[in-house]
Amino acid sequence: MDVPSVFTLLKVGFGPSSSHTMGPYLAARDFRGLVAEAGTAGGRLRVVLLGSLARTGRGHLSDAAVAAGLTGHVPYRDATKPLPDVLAAVRAAGDVRIAGGRFVFRSDEDIVFDVSEYQLLHPNTLRFELLGDEGRVVLAEEYRSLGGGAVAGGTFGAESAGKGRFTMTEILASCWERGTDLVGFVRENERRLGRTDAETEMRLSVLWAAMRDSIARGLSTPGVLPGPLRLARRAPGLYEALQKREGARKPLTQEMDLASAYAIAVAEENAAGMQVVTAPTCGAAGVVPAVLRTFQEVLGLRDERIHDALLVAGLIGLAVATNASIAGAEVGCQGEVGTASAMAAAAACYLLGGDVEAQVDRAAETALEHYLGLTCDPVYGLVQIPCIERNAAAAVAALHAASLAVLCRGEDRISFDTAVAALREIGRDMSPKYKETGLGGIAALFGGGREDG
Repeated sequence: MDVPSVFTLLKVGFGPSSSHTMGPYLAARDFRGLVAEAGTAGGRLRVVLLGSLARTGRGHLSDAAVAAGLTGHVPYRDATKPLPDVLAAVRAAGDVRIAGGRFVFRSDEDIVFDVSEYQLLHPNTLRFELLGDEGRVVLAEEYRSLGGGAVAGGTFGAESAGKGRFTMTEILASCWERGTDLVGFVRENERRLGRTDAETEMRLSVLWAAMRDSIARGLSTPGVLPGPLRLARRAPGLYEALQKREGARKPLTQEMDLASAYAIAVAEENAAGMQVVTAPTCGAAGVVPAVLRTFQEVLGLRDERIHDALLVAGLIGLAVATNASIAGAEVGCQGEVGTASAMAAAAACYLLGGDVEAQVDRAAETALEHYLGLTCDPVYGLVQIPCIERNAAAAVAALHAASLAVLCRGEDRISFDTAVAALREIGRDMSPKYKETGLGGIAALFGGGREDG
């Protein structure tokens, strides 16, 4: 088995999309480095967005992300300057400075959204060019944004960092042979990759802190989300209503309501372009933290137990990324929200004491199975409708899947690996209309394919 680090999947990022915002930003920053290495004093920069990036990129702030990467802006460090403000500054300047050189870059002309229909190696493809005299191409590089913030091309190499070869069936068999559980397996794998236990724990602490922070910000930030929908934030009101209903008779469980509010809080933060954790993507970032926060509160769990659950969740996400895809533009939202629900279900089942051989695998399979075929059709290309509510629904589904797995003792005829294989097949056969292009589903019926925002 070749199992990559869980931290290739779980990482602190920024919204609204890991594939359409984070990926283009990282690609642009990489190309900026290549331009600096080339030692050219000037020229003109040009970026072509293709496939899904071309069709829904404006709503996902792909153009702003590209501008930020080319200028050297660091969203993680300067969260007070939103990406649209960076794009506005670049538009006003008409150029960017790299390693002492001045490069013409008129964003309205030099960021091209090419919606031509032709075969691409990947639906999230970007091409960067440095042009010299008379438009001569001095330097060119093609990148692919693979989902979850993973990028191929340039100095990233031909494949996604951490792409491995393994199945959950193999991992479960290995755990049985070694007399360990999934947490023990992942921690040992991180050691194999050269990471000390202290380093692993530190990373988990950072991730969980970022998840908690995104929930807290979302619950306390009112207002309207950016973009033409003018969608009002609901998480603060939802949470306030829950507190007022404390102790009152109600038809739904408190845990389900809490998970919904927490998932919406994170999803709204992501939609606003704020910091979230890819789990496995930004568009599905609310599911795992919502479930884990709910469990911590209800069961009074220490952070160390949540860290262990994060390792289980990360392993499940890696299994999908390795054997299928977590990119909505490649397999639809089944690869994003479906995977997130499976990750959260596995983590919840582990925290409920589920055994390694059957129950955790079944929890993940149950959650994923019921999201197979889910389309990715964001209205206006914004990660808002239907994305925000999908995070809440997936969190609740994860709780249900974990409970079923424990109550049914894990007995099932369909393995998680089988569900992942089905996801891959369905994603391959799904019409491009339903894979983050805005050409079908809710996006087309509501917005008519409109991409502005």
